[in-house]
Amino acid sequence: MRAPFGGKDNGERRGGMGYGWDNEVRDRYIYLLAFAAKRQVYVGQSVDPIRRIKSHRRPSGGWDDPFLPLVVHREQCTEAEIMDFEYAWRWNVHLHGWTPITLNGLPFDMGLLRPSAKERGGALPWPFII
Repeated sequence: MRAPFGGKDNGERRGGMGYGWDNEVRDRYIYLLAFAAKRQVYVGQSVDPIRRIKSHRRPSGGWDDPFLPLVVHREQCTEAEIMDFEYAWRWNVHLHGWTPITLNGLPFDMGLLRPSAKERGGALPWPFII
């Protein structure tokens, strides 16, 4: 599995990557990319999830392995606030026996999760039947 390395996402800024936080309150989405054969899930967030998912499929910025994309959450909030949901979904993935992965395709460090993300993630529905 090959995946792009983190970086600026066509104008969307990511906190912690040197681009600052987008503090505008607007619709933001959490999406999942499920790699069923490996029981791995990438959790991402975007203000334009369809465009973002398409960018994951491109050879220059996508994954080699086939994946099932699914938009699972919409929230009117800032980028920092949607990050809490992103972490909660990673916990949800973990609770269901799948491995949450990073953009590099490596397992996400579950030690980074705050108790609030675990509590919120435990209450989320599991969107897959597999």
